[in-house]
Amino acid sequence: MPFSLRIADPQTDYPALVAMLNLIEPEPLSATQLREWDTPAPGKLRRRMIAGQDGDIIGYSFVGREAFEPDGRYHLWLAVHPQQRRRGLGAQLYHEALAFARTQGATSLASEVQDNAPDSLRFAETRGFQIHKHAFESRLDLRVFDLAPFAGLVEAVAASGIRFTTLAEEGDTEEARRKLHRLNYETHLDTPDANEAFPDFATLNALFDTVSWFRADGQILALDGERYVGLAALGFFAHTNAMYNMMTGVDKAYRGRKIAQALKLLAIQYAQSSGAVYIRTHNNSMNAPMLAINRKLGYQPCQGVYRLALSGPL
Repeated sequence: MPFSLRIADPQTDYPALVAMLNLIEPEPLSATQLREWDTPAPGKLRRRMIAGQDGDIIGYSFVGREAFEPDGRYHLWLAVHPQQRRRGLGAQLYHEALAFARTQGATSLASEVQDNAPDSLRFAETRGFQIHKHAFESRLDLRVFDLAPFAGLVEAVAASGIRFTTLAEEGDTEEARRKLHRLNYETHLDTPDANEAFPDFATLNALFDTVSWFRADGQILALDGERYVGLAALGFFAHTNAMYNMMTGVDKAYRGRKIAQALKLLAIQYAQSSGAVYIRTHNNSMNAPMLAINRKLGYQPCQGVYRLALSGPL
């Protein structure tokens, strides 16, 4: 049966689009999230194409890039309704999306597939994509988390001269945000994901001001005097009543002092006090220290994702 392709309308199409995507995604999306991700910025691209049939959305493709990414690097992702697969729709969506990416000057593409979806991985590999990293998802049920085994740990770290606070308590000023951005970037450089592009201050600052998940009191900080030496960044997603731990990092000179574990505990306590029911996070499979901390705290492994790359010529 024929279908039509058109650019998705954020106001009229996104509710039905996320309903289709949530048949596939392990963590529910919301139309609000998609609209926030589409917030315009110089050098940023978002192009969402939908395949429609009899008024229903049966397929979707995405081509986009962030302003801070290297020239020529784009993201391409597609999805097909589970009942519409193996009919050639995915191949047609991919061909059309790839053609558009080429018109934008794309020289490399990034994508991802769930690590429990062998058909999706095979589809991507057949078209030249290769796995370049494996990210594990972990989840902590806040309703059953027991703080007792970790009693005194935060206090012991604080007694060593580390002060724990939040971005909100620091006044959420531009200076505090700049310190937070600098620490985010410096700790990012020491992770297995360090080859990924990282947003500049203006981009991250604008993001904080436009997204619904950001909370200044969810940016947990460790300070030595006035120096920011550790962070645990949490975002709150109201449609699932859940937190996402976006980054936990400690300055290289301060590692081995249980600061990261203390930050994680404070993040858990904050999430519990906010009424969230669980925390999610992702870690690179090569980030053994952080994976070990998560296991110690009781995070349970969930399905992860393969990050994929396709280099030119496209």
